[in-house]
Amino acid sequence: MAYIVGGSRGSEGCCQLVGNLQLSGFNGCVTSINVSANTEINTQCAEPKTGPTIGNVSLGGYASTDVYVGCPSQAGVSINWIRKYDCVNDIIYFIHSGQGSSFISGPLTGIGYISMNKSTGRTYPVINANSSSGPTSLYLETNREDGYGMSYNGNILSFNTSSESSLVMSNFGVGSGDMYLQNFSLSASPGNYPTVSYSFLFTISEGGF
Repeated sequence: MAYIVGGSRGSEGCCQLVGNLQLSGFNGCVTSINVSANTEINTQCAEPKTGPTIGNVSLGGYASTDVYVGCPSQAGVSINWIRKYDCVNDIIYFIHSGQGSSFISGPLTGIGYISMNKSTGRTYPVINANSSSGPTSLYLETNREDGYGMSYNGNILSFNTSSESSLVMSNFGVGSGDMYLQNFSLSASPGNYPTVSYSFLFTISEGGF
């Protein structure tokens, strides 16, 4: 069962247990989910018209159940979608416009289920240190490699940015309609399970004035 941190949905009440939230299509453990949306008022047509509702789903969980042993590492990708709105039919289209920029910081020791599809061959030093948890906290000081596109085969949801179909996920129980993968990141810290976070787009095109 996925244990979810989140609020209520619809008119089901405000005191709901996260263990009862029904989601589908996931491998592994989901630890958090958040859904937000905003309705656009479109003025590009002859008169102001209620446009689509553009939503965002943030999803977090564990990449695997193997404790990470190695230096702190991170990886991620941002995927490009062009939005085109049809005023007449009140439909918004998400058009895939490339695999997007990606990066890997650190060695990702033992994590063979993630890779960049193409490297720029350019690396440079990065550092990420925070003493808010005390002076014994671990920090990241390594080289970052930039690239184009990414392939990921771990939990919760796998994808390959070279395949547009793998970036469009079927609805997994929140929001509306298909989910379009927008951002992904992985973080690996020694002594902990590697974590992943996703950001998805979705749209609702109905109702309005």
